[in-house]
Amino acid sequence: MTEQVMAAIDGSKFSEGVCDYAAWASRALGAPLTFLHVNDNHPQVAETDLSGNIGLGSREHLLEELAQLEEKRAKVTQERGRLMLKAARERAVEGGVDEPAGRHRNGTLVETLEELQD
Repeated sequence: MTEQVMAAIDGSKFSEGVCDYAAWASRALGAPLTFLHVNDNHPQVAETDLSGNIGLGSREHLLEELAQLEEKRAKVTQERGRLMLKAARERAVEGGVDEPAGRHRNGTLVETLEELQD
C-alpha cells in the first residue's frame, strides 16, 4: 500500500482551503499529494418527458438538439475539471509540494473513492 495524501476538490469556496491543508499534510507526512476531481454524471434536475406534447418531426429535432447540448455540457464540464486540477497543483507547488498529481474521474465521489481506496 502506498501512503499518500488525496484531496477531493469540487470548485466550491472550500477548495482553496482543501488545497492548502492537503499541501501542509503532504509536507508534514512526507507523502505524495494527489488531487481528485469527480464529474458526477447523474442529472441534477429531473428531465421532463415531452414526447406526448410535440409532433413527430419536432420530437426528433428536439432530441437531436438535446443530445448536442448534452455533449457540449460534458465537454465544458471536463475542461472545467481539468483547469481546476491544474490550479490546485499550481497552488500546491507554490505551497512547497514537489510534483503533486491530479486525477479526473467520471462517476460519483463514493464510487471513485471505493475504486481508489487501495
